[in-house]
Amino acid sequence: MADNSKFACAAKALTFVERGMSVGLGTGSTAAVFIDLLGKRNREDGLDLTCVATSRASEEQARKLGLPVAEFQEIDSLDAAFDGADQVDPKFNLIKGLGGALVREKIVDYRARRFYVMVGEDKLVKALSGIVPVEVIPMAEEHVRRELVGMGASSAPTRMDGGKKFLSDNGNFILHASFPKIADPPALEREVMLLPGVVDNGIFTSRNVAVVVGKKDGTSRLLE
Repeated sequence: MADNSKFACAAKALTFVERGMSVGLGTGSTAAVFIDLLGKRNREDGLDLTCVATSRASEEQARKLGLPVAEFQEIDSLDAAFDGADQVDPKFNLIKGLGGALVREKIVDYRARRFYVMVGEDKLVKALSGIVPVEVIPMAEEHVRRELVGMGASSAPTRMDGGKKFLSDNGNFILHASFPKIADPPALEREVMLLPGVVDNGIFTSRNVAVVVGKKDGTSRLLE
């Protein structure tokens, strides 16, 4: 069962959903709580939404709850996206994608008019650090790994799943590049993207972000 902070931020984020919106649905444990709450409200109020999912798991969950799900290319614009994050710094730079859906998350989240990030207080950090997921084309795996270490990562192992290499929804590998400290997140996001074979990375520096923070006592606050 999700803790109080997940319910608190998901319930607060739900208040920003309006009838007729096109809505991006994130991936991960907090996003799953939000999707559950959104499905319940939609059944009760008939919100006339159009939803776009950032992963197969989120799409399956949404469809089971009766939420209408469209392909991203089928919509002209996205009003809002709702997703979790692994870390949030004071400038609202994020590390996301440890659930393995970083590419689709970035495609959706960056194009939403407003991106609501739902996190517990423990995800707020002074500076980003640690594992940055990097999705790579399989043939470039070893080359990108060496290049990430050359850029300052202490290591960049391939994510595993039950003894096999984890495959993203896009059929690619994900490297877990560990950075002791990320002094300039926008610069590192750009530099990683310049490596041939990289599809995308888990540093998110979009400026259309609002952060919904849930507390363990069940209360929440909005940071803008």
